[in-house]
Amino acid sequence: MENLKTKIEHGVYNVDHSILHRQVVEVATDWFLDKFNIQNPEKTIKINLTDYKMLKCWGESYKEEGNDNCFVVSLASDQYLRDFVATLMHELVHVWQWERGDWEDDGEQEAEDKQYELADEFWKEGLIR
Repeated sequence: MENLKTKIEHGVYNVDHSILHRQVVEVATDWFLDKFNIQNPEKTIKINLTDYKMLKCWGESYKEEGNDNCFVVSLASDQYLRDFVATLMHELVHVWQWERGDWEDDGEQEAEDKQYELADEFWKEGLIR
């Protein structure tokens, strides 16, 4: 059977507690891509985990230079788990905006409006135990 899912790669993990976060990232990202129907086997989302001190923010995302099929999402894992998931959702909203080619201004307002709503919806699915 052909794999129709977006590839999730794990990049730089310079945190001690990356195992739980790695699993959360995989399950939550897959859930998000399914929810918004943007699974694409030609696309890759590369996840980097670090801490706030190194990243200087809770999360960031961008398209990999020279590769429109690869998105990079970096997250600070030194936050409460609900906030970590909300930050992931925030950055994935930006991926969704790039994929649909539609956002207002820099897309931040939409990402901020949706991050906790999506995190809580994901949490209620019971996919993380």
